[in-house]
Formats: sequence, structure tokens, C-alpha cells
Amino acid sequence: MFFDPFLVAFSFGVGILGAMFGGIQTFICTGFAGIVVYALKAAGVEPTLLGDSVLNTLLLPAIIFNGSAVATAVAARKYPQIQGWDITRSLIFTHDPLIMLVGGAAGAAGYLLFSLLSYIGLPTDAGAVAIVVFGIVTRLTLSTGRTWNPDATDYYRKEGVRYWVFQTINCLAVAGVFAFILHEAGPDFYGVGFSISALLLIFGYASDGQKVPTTHQITAVVGTALGLTGGNILIAVLFGCISNVIYLLTAKYFNEDCSTHIDGPAVGIAITTLLLNLIF
Repeated sequence: MFFDPFLVAFSFGVGILGAMFGGIQTFICTGFAGIVVYALKAAGVEPTLLGDSVLNTLLLPAIIFNGSAVATAVAARKYPQIQGWDITRSLIFTHDPLIMLVGGAAGAAGYLLFSLLSYIGLPTDAGAVAIVVFGIVTRLTLSTGRTWNPDATDYYRKEGVRYWVFQTINCLAVAGVFAFILHEAGPDFYGVGFSISALLLIFGYASDGQKVPTTHQITAVVGTALGLTGGNILIAVLFGCISNVIYLLTAKYFNEDCSTHIDGPAVGIAITTLLLNLIF
């Protein structure tokens, strides 16, 4: 059997936590837990319990993040002050048991889909695909407003070439620095870049709400590319930047100011990881 019945029930509870605390908040916790796991590995300690029970179950985005995203979409249909695409808010203020139960159901379903994709050996990131699938299904079934953002084209036209030069410089810096660091750290630590990027989002809630860039769509792919190519830094940087372009376009056209959440970083990771597996 490709799933554990106990973990289905456990994931139901985890999905409720996602609705309670919010998608970004739980993702930041995922980053923190990942860094702790890699720090213990560097110290020569094998964090079996922490890695299996906490990082790969409790804080697995396919479970807890999906719980938040789907619950937020349902909450947006009932409460005008909630935007369905904005997964930065805790839904605990609603005092609505249905919202919590929806989060739980989405968490359990997210676990089942992730387990199925892992079981069949899909040649890409199963967690990212699970998040993308739930985002699309949620958009098709729970949308009460815009399914895509037609203003994105005007935005890119107004920004012009300067915008893409700016994004390219930033992406090359992130991808290049992390590719070199991860290459030197070795294959056992290729995933730590993703954890660092996730944790850095915490600064989006500091300094009066100053935003910080989303970079895990770059660092996750850089680590994967290094693993699949035997440590080729140039290929890792190239595919990290491809993932970033996919993220930018997805976020602007299909997430921002839309009716539900479709996760741009997950789309970038899923597509680019698939390409890497098919090529290498």
C-alpha cells in the first residue's frame, strides 16, 4: 500500500494547523526545521525522528501548505476581508469549524497525493507537483473571481527590459552563490539552500512588513541540478534561473490578485525538476 492510514489521520490534523497558522508562516517553520536537520548532520548526528516526523510529515508543504491554501480559498468565499490568493493570514480569527475541517481534509488529501506520486516514481519533485495540482483544482472548483490576472501584461510592458535585466542579475547572484556553496558542501547538503530560502521569508514580517524576495524556486532547483549532474555549477545556475522565470510569470499571471492561490515557486520547481530528470 502506498500510504500509511495513521499518517492520513495525522495529516488531517496537520492540515488544520496549516489553516490555523497560515501557509507562509508554516513554510518558514519548514525552513527552520530543515536547517536544524542539516546542522545536526554536519555535527555527525543522524536526526531520524526530527527528519521523518517533523520535516517530512508535520512540516511537509504538500500537507500543511495545501491545508492553508485550500482553507483560505473557502474562507474567501465566506469572508470579504480575506483574499483567496493570500496565504499569509492565519484563519483562526474566523472561529469557523468548517474552515478548519477543510484545511484538515486538504492536508490528508495532500499527503495521499504526495505518497502516490512518490510511489509511482514521478520524475520530478512530488511535493511541488502536489501543491500545483491542488492549486489548479482549487482554482477550478472554488474560484469566485478572477482566474488569471490580465493586468500582468500591462505590468511587464510598463517595466520593460529593465525589469528582466534586474531579475536576471538577482537570480544569477542567488543561483551562483548557492551553487558554489552547495558544491563545496557536498551532496549530503544539496537541499539546505531550499531550507535557507524558506527561513529567510521570516524577514518579510519584520521591519514594518518590508518584503523580501522569494528564492526557494532557485535554490531548490540548484541543489537538484547539482545532484543530477555530478556537481555541474553552470547547469545548476542555468536551471535555477529558468525556474525563477517560470515563477515570476506564474505568480504575476495566475496568482497575484486572483481568486485562489496557485503557488508560483512550486510551478517553477516542478517544471524545471522534470526537465532536469528528463535531460540528465
